Amino acid sequence: MLEILFILVGMMSVYCFVIETYSVFLSIFGYKKLEKYYTESSPEAKFLILVAAHNEEDVIESTLENLEKIDYPKELFDLYVVNDNSTDRTGELCDKRGAMHIDTIEKKFQREGVGKSAGLQYALRALGFEKLKEKYDMLLILDADNHVDSNILREINSQWLYEGKPEAIQTYLDSKNAQSIISVGYAISYNIMNRFFQLSKKRLGLNNAIGGTGFAVRMDWLINTGGFCYKSLVEDLEMSIEIFKSGGRVSWNHFTRIYDEKPDTLKVSIKQRIRWCQGHWYVAFNNFGSLLKGFVKSKFNFRYIDQLIYLFGMGKAVQIGILLIAIVLSLVLNIGIVLGYPWATLSGLGMFILKWIMPTNILRFILSFYSYIGLPIYANYIDGSIKINPIKMICGVFVVGITYIYTQIVGLMKWRNQSTWVKTPHKHKDKNLA
Repeated sequence: MLEILFILVGMMSVYCFVIETYSVFLSIFGYKKLEKYYTESSPEAKFLILVAAHNEEDVIESTLENLEKIDYPKELFDLYVVNDNSTDRTGELCDKRGAMHIDTIEKKFQREGVGKSAGLQYALRALGFEKLKEKYDMLLILDADNHVDSNILREINSQWLYEGKPEAIQTYLDSKNAQSIISVGYAISYNIMNRFFQLSKKRLGLNNAIGGTGFAVRMDWLINTGGFCYKSLVEDLEMSIEIFKSGGRVSWNHFTRIYDEKPDTLKVSIKQRIRWCQGHWYVAFNNFGSLLKGFVKSKFNFRYIDQLIYLFGMGKAVQIGILLIAIVLSLVLNIGIVLGYPWATLSGLGMFILKWIMPTNILRFILSFYSYIGLPIYANYIDGSIKINPIKMICGVFVVGITYIYTQIVGLMKWRNQSTWVKTPHKHKDKNLA
């Protein structure tokens, strides 16, 4: 029984080693000096901006005030707040600022999709759906707590035209707040993700990932594929995979940012991340077969493996958990073999794994220090709009990372349930609160 457990843990350990090695490989391409590669173009693309809101009276005015500062010809974009079943003063405050809003509580259209995506789909229906392809080039999605750089539409427009109109562009996901250990952990995690995952993949010509907010999707692609009728709790990931499978591109823009409020407390953070993990596993399991089939049909195009690694990568903390279990089991078995205990007798496969697992795990342990200390410090130093004390930074990354073990397990256990959307409360009106 112990040998079977050891072999399973050993195989998982090897799998995690491959993922960790790939992660480190990607990170190498994040160090190169940032230089804008696309040329500035005159405003041309027409944008529809949808701001997803559910009971956001605490932040919606501040957000609308910020969005009024967007530097782009007014005739080339329209902005609507998707007031999704709000029971507070969200709609009233939109009226106060003169902002157009679509109230899903009126139930003029059947609800399609789950949670946030259902509200967005309702808005598309209310605005004419098929007619939107003729009126707009791109749809920019924001959350009600988000602030943006004033150049956001200009940068997306220029990049979109320069790159031949890709299906989607994700902008830099920055943090609005970094006061508690939890929000610090989030802020740094996003700094790392933005530079050493998104920017690296962009430089390698791989598809990027949509991050839930601050992304622009081509309107014709969206409408032609049915809009936001997604079945999972993570419509951003589902859209990323659908774009990839359709042969489309998700690009990355490191030159304009949105500022997203992060949870301040562990309780709120856990609820949010369980939803993320729940949806992530659902998308992973439901797309495994089609991506594997695509890999074979494409004559082993690595882009499919890249997507599979992202879907089944798990959190770094989960990988470290498996690492520690593997180290403990290998030590126990080594001691048992030396002392001649019968329960420590291993087959040929077991002995092979035992021989190689320790040096492999030592290397993984070193790589973990790189991921949890080296990358956070560099990413925040070079990109962080909120500069954070290194000690507080590492503590935040560790706490958020280690609690991912719990959220990944719970999310895996509940992956079939994609009907319960847990809202993340927002309260920070201003950005850069450290």
